[in-house]
Amino acid sequence: MSASVTEPRVDARSRDDILTFIRDGVRVSDIPSLPEETAPLRKGLTVCICTFKRPDSCIRFLDSLPEQDLKPDRLVIVDASPGDETEQRIASYPRIADLAHEVFYFRVQGAFQTLTCSRNFAVRWAATDLLVFFDDDIVLQPRCLAEMVQVYRDNEDQVVGVNAHDRQGVKSPPLLWRIRRLFRIVPNLKPGTYTRGGISVPWIFQPPTESVVQGDWLSGCAMMWKTSVIREVKFNEAFGGHSTGEDLDISLRMGRHGKLMLAGKAHVLHLPDKAGRPNSYVIAYAGIQNAYDIHQRCLENRTFLDTLRFIYAFGLDTALRSLTFVRPGQMKRRWNFVRGRTMFFVDRFLRRDSKLKSG
Repeated sequence: MSASVTEPRVDARSRDDILTFIRDGVRVSDIPSLPEETAPLRKGLTVCICTFKRPDSCIRFLDSLPEQDLKPDRLVIVDASPGDETEQRIASYPRIADLAHEVFYFRVQGAFQTLTCSRNFAVRWAATDLLVFFDDDIVLQPRCLAEMVQVYRDNEDQVVGVNAHDRQGVKSPPLLWRIRRLFRIVPNLKPGTYTRGGISVPWIFQPPTESVVQGDWLSGCAMMWKTSVIREVKFNEAFGGHSTGEDLDISLRMGRHGKLMLAGKAHVLHLPDKAGRPNSYVIAYAGIQNAYDIHQRCLENRTFLDTLRFIYAFGLDTALRSLTFVRPGQMKRRWNFVRGRTMFFVDRFLRRDSKLKSG
């Protein structure tokens, strides 16, 4: 089960892949040159949104942004949609001036269309010492931005990343997770931890709190980073398409540079939008493929025993998932998920190349 371990690939990008540039609600015919990543950063906050075929969700997020008591210095929207519906709605958005002091919208194609490439592209346009990524199906709650920034400002010599908390999504660990703990697939259910078997415990198990909680990783739906560090570390562009696990990957690598914190007072609503998501087979195969890659590159002091832990954790977890076939409903989705997981193990055992071009 051995494989070579390489650092994430970050390729050069071309202006030819920028289809449209809108600045402060006005289309600009002369697309600007890509900025130098070494440009000086001023104190402030850049908000970044990477969107794909979700115009309604994107506009709903924008509607929540003017309600914040901290106005971002810059808003960067990177739209990888094949059509122009989101572009048209951004261009005609009536409150564009209320969103941020500067608004940059890019519709991109080709090299920029995977999530990690879109996010690296957005990082290059950050003008401030802090940047925050929100999924397009997030709705900000009052004071979210201010609370996230405050956590960093209070600890900026130690902290490199801050998460907002989806209070509406909070729940107690369900039966599947309790079984995982019983069979030592995970050693505990502490929210925000990354286990040596390669499975991360979700933040949704964190009860409501007004405290700041340290974790091993940040959820990609609402994560703020120190710009100078993420410019250096970058998102892993080897993860294609939907880029399953990209938040865990960037978190573990950013965590080498400082602490990762959950801001208990910074609240968002995550209203998952199925548009633009791949099918369950692709999600399952790409999810475990990327998890294995992350385990190889990012687990500190990884040993052969940790490889066995990974095989045990994901192998038994896949077997547990197959037991859900006895439950009625969504049979096809569950079958495709288990099939995707199983095919990864078959391909690894037979040393075959991945059948997925992206994940």
